[in-house]
Formats: sequence, C-alpha cells, structure tokens
Amino acid sequence: MSKVQREYLALDIGASSGRLILGRLGARLDLQELARFPNGPVDIGGSLQWNVVGLWEHIVNALRQAGRIGLRGVDGIGVATWGVDFGLLGADGRLIGAPLCYRDGITRGMDRAIADAIPREEFYRLTGMPPSLIGTLPQLCGLKRRGGADRLKIARTLLLMPDLLRYLLCGRVGVDVTAAGSTLMTNVRTGQWCPRVLSALGIPRRILPRILEPPVVAGRLDPALAERTGLGRVPVIVVAGHDSLSAAAAAPYADNDTAFISCGTWSVVGRLQPHPITSREALARGFVNELGVSSILFARNMTGLYLFENLRRTMQAAGEKVSYAAMIREAGRAKPFQAFLDPGAPEFFATDDPWRAAKAFLRRTGQRAPRTRAGVVRLLLEGLAFSHRAGIRDLEALTGARFKRVSLVGGGSRNALLCQMTADAAGLDVVAGPAEATAIGNLVLQAAATGGLSGPEAARELVRRSFRLQTHRPRGADRWQREAERFAE
Repeated sequence: MSKVQREYLALDIGASSGRLILGRLGARLDLQELARFPNGPVDIGGSLQWNVVGLWEHIVNALRQAGRIGLRGVDGIGVATWGVDFGLLGADGRLIGAPLCYRDGITRGMDRAIADAIPREEFYRLTGMPPSLIGTLPQLCGLKRRGGADRLKIARTLLLMPDLLRYLLCGRVGVDVTAAGSTLMTNVRTGQWCPRVLSALGIPRRILPRILEPPVVAGRLDPALAERTGLGRVPVIVVAGHDSLSAAAAAPYADNDTAFISCGTWSVVGRLQPHPITSREALARGFVNELGVSSILFARNMTGLYLFENLRRTMQAAGEKVSYAAMIREAGRAKPFQAFLDPGAPEFFATDDPWRAAKAFLRRTGQRAPRTRAGVVRLLLEGLAFSHRAGIRDLEALTGARFKRVSLVGGGSRNALLCQMTADAAGLDVVAGPAEATAIGNLVLQAAATGGLSGPEAARELVRRSFRLQTHRPRGADRWQREAERFAE
C-alpha cells in the first residue's frame, strides 16, 4: 500500500436512500459522509418505477457538495447500487422511460415462463440461479408479453442500475460482472452472456454490452460534469456495482471458517469460493451462485430488514414518533418466542404494512398475534435470526464447511439485538461490522484499481485495522435450538 494518502468518492445507493462517501486511504481507511439523499420507487399508473431523473439530480448535487469543499482531483469515483433493475438506451444514447422496480407486477408468472423454456435444473446449471420473479430476465420477458415490446425494439443498449449511473458519469458503456450476474442471463462458469438463455427466451443479444471485470478504470468524469461539480476529470472506476458483492469485498474475514452475512434490506447468507455449486441439492435448498470479483458468492438471498424499515415508516405515517433505536430497545424487552414469523412468506414480499401482513401470516398459520408492535418487531427479528441459522446450516451441508464464526456486515451489524439473536440461533460467534460495508467495498476496489492496495487480503487487513468490530458470543443456544425446531415446523 502506498504511503501517500489517496482520496476516493463512493456513491452508495440503496432502495430507500443514497449517499456520497469520501474515503481517505493512508495507514487506515477513514470515511466521511458528504451527502445523503432519498431514493425509492414511485407508483405511476400502477407501474412501480425508479425516479432516475430525481436520483440523478441528487447525485449531481452531492458531487457539487464534494467540489465545494475543495476535493478537486480525487483519485476515483465508483458506484454501487442494487442489482437486477435496468435502463434502456435508444440509438441517441438517451434513456427510454424510467427503469422498473424489481417489485413491479410485470414479472408475475415469468418464473414459470422461464422454466417452460428451459428446465429448472438446466437453467440452474447454466446460470447458477433458479428461474425467479426477481431478475432482469423476468422483467424483459414481462415487457415482451405485457405491452413493452416496442421499447425493446427501439432499444440499443441495456445497462444495469450501477452501470447506467456510471455511464451518466463518464459516457462509457459496459456492464460489470457482479451486476451482470443478477440478470439470470449469464453463464456462471464463463462470466459472459449465456446464448442458450437468450435464444430460448428471445432476448436480443444486440442490447447487451460487453461484461467488465472489476476493478478497472472505465474513463473520466464527463467534461461538462467535471466543470459543473468542480471535481475535474476524475477517474470513474468499475467496482462491484451489485451492492451485495461490494459488501463481500469489505468483509473483514473470508476464510473457510467464516460464514458471510450481508444484512440490510435483504439478508445474504453465504461464502466466497472459487467455483459455483449447481447441484440438485443446492437448487432445492434455494442457493444461488453470484458472480463476484474473481470469485463466486454462493449464497441464499432472503428478506432482511426490509420489514423492519417498512414497519417504522408505517408507524411514522400514523403519527408515531419512533426511532430504530427505540424499536430495538422495546423489542429487547418484549417476551421472546410468542409466535413465529417467516420473513420469506408471500405476505411479506411487497407489503407496505408489515403489521397487517404479520397478522395475516399469524392467522394463516394458526398463531396468536402479540398485543404490541414491540412484540411484532421482536417476532420479525427472531424470524430473521432463525432464517440466518437455517442458511448457515444449509451452507455447511452443501459445502462441507464447519464454520467457527459469522462475519455480519451492513446496516444490520448496528442492530445489536439481531446480531445477538443470530449468534444465539446459530451457536456461533458473530463478528459485527463494518456497517458501511458496501461503501467500503467500493472504496477498496477503487484503491486496487489505482495501485492503492495490492489485493483482496490487503483490503481485508485494512478493514480490520480501520473499523471497530464487535463480537457477539452465543448465549442460551440450547433454548434457541428447541425454538428453531418449532420455527421449522
């Protein structure tokens, strides 16, 4: 690692908010949040879309804020967002309409359409993923069948969300491999677009750009944008654009003894490994193979703190002033194991009211709802901890690993109650942090692209040196084991 301090800007954009973070790299990596802005899908005429125009305005204003504090000539800018969703560009290089949200109803039934075109086991062997409602492919199939075929006819280029924003920054077209891996259209062994899938589902190959292997410099900040923001012609770097894979790059431990959990809106339970696993058993247990940075993230994706976040929004909309800290504190005092909620149940997939969805789930499963919202919050967190436990157990069965600890990163690492529940449920130490894993992964990959870091192990050692990690040791594992059996029932 160079002794000269380097500075990088990370755009870290999630489904509910975005941030611009400055990373200063010397002996340690220091973070400074420069701007925060809202994000979220908008229902327009029954179609759930991303307000990419408003999002871009927030991004430009954030970059101008960086310029105002004198950050001209930083060493790089990188973008990480969620996967799956995409924008279509016309022949003039401009966006055709607003990108759809992965929760939009256009994908309804498209998992069956994909499985009809390619048998599930063959599709899984090819892509490392099962046919699903969540992916770029089901959206494209939905567009073809439900009034969007004209958009595909005039489209020249498809860009995943991180690639679309990077294109707007520097004008260079390309899809990073981690984002491409979320499309259900790549070959998991070659890391390239899969001809069999494209042909069987009628997806035009001409709209798919070349796939890029991060970390690499894509170009420089557009001249007009460089002048407008005051940042100059900063290098724009291809990082792990898919946020889960960016977070994996910042995990402080990634050895054979450690299971990985990225816990935010979604929970991703898995481990990094050199090769995919596409057996029948892996398919049956719901695991996917995500294309990472020179690796595969073999993982199970499940609903995470999405329900917890939406419950808070629901309470605030009803006039209750409540903070995350207060919700966690009250849930900690609530009676444990009053009932069991499965966060992956259909009631919770796209609900704006988790309280109502929880009551519906409990009625359907013959359970009594807690009398207080604190009780429901506890059920949600317990359900997530049980899901983490099940994911870890299945991961051990499929890989032959025997884990000694869990590296839990992302926003969920700040939730000490959830971390302790996960430790108790799994019977393993949970090393919590860093919370800013997606942004940190973005920054360390920029450093690797520009000579600031030598590779993945140097990055993990830097993370351990730079950020406070908290270890939660299991307590009461026997009771959690008994309750886990009831949860499974």
